[in-house]
Amino acid sequence: MMLALSVSLAACSQQLSKTFDTTPDPELDRPGEFPNINVAGGQPPGKLMTADELTSTTAGLKSKASANDPRTADAARKASDASNAALEKTAATHAKKTLSEIQDRCGEPGAADATKCPQ
Repeated sequence: MMLALSVSLAACSQQLSKTFDTTPDPELDRPGEFPNINVAGGQPPGKLMTADELTSTTAGLKSKASANDPRTADAARKASDASNAALEKTAATHAKKTLSEIQDRCGEPGAADATKCPQ
């Protein structure tokens, strides 16, 4: 019994030393990785956009956005409204309908949920 206890404690102490290992993680010190929170003030890798590139790209995106067909947005809005109305109707009636169906089967053997049956 003492041998088993000694072996258990030895195994446990190894596990605890691994759990409380405070040596730095080498993955956090790899250079060139972004973002590395352990290195302050570094320039992120890659090429940043110049002010002119940013302006032209923003203008291009705005022109594409204005070129969208408003009829597409209206059709999507109408489809969304119809879908929302159907979901609201289902939400309003589903509980009563399902409870009624369960209670209708209360007398049958193997009723789906006997806790919903009148006692």
